[in-house]
Amino acid sequence: MDTRIKQLALTLTVMAFLLSCTFANIEVVYSNNTYGEIDLFTQKEPYSGKGPNIPSDAFGPEKIVILYALVTDDGVPLQNSLVTFFVQSPNGTSFRLTAGTNVNGLATINFTIPRKCVNETEVFGEWFTSANVLIGINRFQDTLTFNVNWIVKLISVRTIDENLTYRTNFGIEGDVGLEIALRNIAMCMKNTMLAIVIQDELNVPINYSEIRDFEVQPNGELVFLYCKLHIPKWAHVGKATAFISALTAPVNQSGVPYCPAISTNFSITIYEPLTITFHDVAVVRVTPSTYVVEAGQIIDITAAVRNEGTTNETFDVNAYYNSEPIETLQVVSLAPYSQAVLNFTWDTSSLSEGNYTITVSIPYLAGEADRPDNVFIDGIVEIKPKTPVIIHNIAVIDAHASNYYVYIGDFINISVSVLNKGTETESFNVTTYYDSCQIGALTVINLAPSTRTTFIFILNTSSVEEGFYQISASAFLSSDIDVSDNTFVDGVVQVKVKPPPLIIHDVAVLSVLPSKTLVYVGEVVNIYVVVKNEGNYTETFNLAVYADLNTAVIGNEITVGTWIVRNLEPNDENPLVFHWNTRNMAEGNYTLSAEASVVPGELNIENNRFVDGVVWVKLGVLPIAWEIPRWLLALLFLLAVFIGACLAAAVVFALLWRRCRKKKDQTDKQPTRPEVGFKKSKTCSVCGKEFPGTYTFCPYCFTFHGKDYK
Repeated sequence: MDTRIKQLALTLTVMAFLLSCTFANIEVVYSNNTYGEIDLFTQKEPYSGKGPNIPSDAFGPEKIVILYALVTDDGVPLQNSLVTFFVQSPNGTSFRLTAGTNVNGLATINFTIPRKCVNETEVFGEWFTSANVLIGINRFQDTLTFNVNWIVKLISVRTIDENLTYRTNFGIEGDVGLEIALRNIAMCMKNTMLAIVIQDELNVPINYSEIRDFEVQPNGELVFLYCKLHIPKWAHVGKATAFISALTAPVNQSGVPYCPAISTNFSITIYEPLTITFHDVAVVRVTPSTYVVEAGQIIDITAAVRNEGTTNETFDVNAYYNSEPIETLQVVSLAPYSQAVLNFTWDTSSLSEGNYTITVSIPYLAGEADRPDNVFIDGIVEIKPKTPVIIHNIAVIDAHASNYYVYIGDFINISVSVLNKGTETESFNVTTYYDSCQIGALTVINLAPSTRTTFIFILNTSSVEEGFYQISASAFLSSDIDVSDNTFVDGVVQVKVKPPPLIIHDVAVLSVLPSKTLVYVGEVVNIYVVVKNEGNYTETFNLAVYADLNTAVIGNEITVGTWIVRNLEPNDENPLVFHWNTRNMAEGNYTLSAEASVVPGELNIENNRFVDGVVWVKLGVLPIAWEIPRWLLALLFLLAVFIGACLAAAVVFALLWRRCRKKKDQTDKQPTRPEVGFKKSKTCSVCGKEFPGTYTFCPYCFTFHGKDYK
């Protein structure tokens, strides 16, 4: 009897176990046949963690983490579903938050990574998050992890010579070489600026250098950089320090630190100055235009190369698929710490179906400091056979607001870009939201394949309450093969109540300028004064101009004139002219000044007075009673010229008349008949010339003529 009971009990136990397994299997099958889904991701595009259990890109201390959970059922977003978010830090501390999904099926929470604590494990390390939702009677979960640390971190710095040998002594008027190691934990390239300063023993900065736009490789790869700084001859001999800082891309000549600075010490000596030169080139980025193509298509390969040395470099760059060459391009005279972008063209016409690896390399330079980064191996390019496949796939690839901090009543432009990633021309609707409220919708008609189009939606915040709002854009196509990219979530826009405008009262005198700097007593000097309203309120005020005699006697300031400036608009300038009559002024140097009265509520009164311009007032030889007009001076000058010309003509005429009169008198005194025994004149019969009769021969040809009488 006992044996039968034991057998029955054993049978019932086995049946119960089998039934429990059966029900469990039934539940599992039911869950697997349910089309519900939850996808947990962050704002870190393009590595946000979209997809089941995909990690997100890294975050730095004090950064905001936004967690999104997209809840769908058979691809359709579920609204008003309650999602539980679980967050756990590296030291085990955790918390939970809940949020409901909006019309797009998105539930959102955000929190801030705390500051770095004494124990780095409290913040730095891998964070674990999960999101859970109940759809019907089934629970769905997605997990996501991300790292927290300094995104770009300086690892080490050491002083070296040209042979990369560690050295601590460097001579004045020589170079000090530096080897800097850093790494980037993000999943994408980070652009940084390295600031390098060396100080001598007196903490005096003796040299400074900046390396801008330095791209650091992602995923924690260690990057080495070599540089040199010159030690000037005025540097103090003794212990010196080199400081290295890594900053974000500078805006307005400044940047935000990525991580704490690092430093190293060395000695400055008076002997053995070094001249250091580093040769180092690297391939920093290789990007094919696509990773999946059909045989016969052209693939454009973009490669970025960088000169990480201290001299200009010329070198070849080779591109390969597997071990076969694609193309060789040359970079000529690339400056230190600068980049060159090369474009290789890969024709896949002769290739068969399969996977191919792209490699870009630079031959080693003579004495190159860092050789491993001369080769860059990119991902796998898949070449498929040509098949006429019809694909319906649209994606919202960008949605961003023109401003993320606005006042109620402001307008925000929401720029949305949509890409047709399929093979067919598509028509569909695009809708934008702030949280669950619709901003606007429009219809895209006949968007061609591989075509991108951008639209601008305008959000009027006049009826929006103060707070934080999530911006998103969605586009849905019934036959879309991939709905995960049909929604793009942007950042958070903060809407605040506009504060009352601040009224600023500020009037200023901009300039005081005399028309003359040297005058005689009695002359009139024009004084040009410019005043400006530098506030934002219309002002009326008094303006006075003074002339101060530069003597040791106090109280010699003379008021030239006053003026009431009425209703001067904000930012307007008003030029004024004052006339200063120096008739009763004492001789001396006068300093001009103008002063505007203080308007009610004015705080900045330093610019109300302007002192400028010195006028030298002298005593004239005769008192200046009146000024002769220019036209009268011209008339007097012409009259003087005319009178002078007349006098000159009269003198010439008198001299000519006197000469003629003298000649006539001489003619009248000559005898009327010739003297007896002498001829008055003779004519030469040979040369025909006339000569006096007293000669017996011709004085011209010396021929005797005794009978020629005139």
